[in-house]
Amino acid sequence: MIVLNTTFHVEEDIHEEFVEYMLQHFIPMSLKSGLLTSPRLSRIFGREEEAGHSFAMEFQVSDPEMLERWNKEESGGVYTSLLERFKEKVAGFSTVMQIIE
Repeated sequence: MIVLNTTFHVEEDIHEEFVEYMLQHFIPMSLKSGLLTSPRLSRIFGREEEAGHSFAMEFQVSDPEMLERWNKEESGGVYTSLLERFKEKVAGFSTVMQIIE
């Protein structure tokens, strides 16, 4: 099983709107094709002196090929909508991990 984790840093003034957007729009859009499963949005706690909030958005996908398919067919629309909405107030990076059982 593969985990797709995207870590977002969000400016303070939009963090509540961001969480609502993720739950109401981003997650349903990401799950639409059925390639990604098991969404989990988490708050990341870090150093108090950093402005804003950080969040981890995780999905599971069966194998690297299905993740590549999602990236080619689905991810563009999902991430473009997010960036159009929040512009420079959100920054993120993705990490792909394999679950070891």
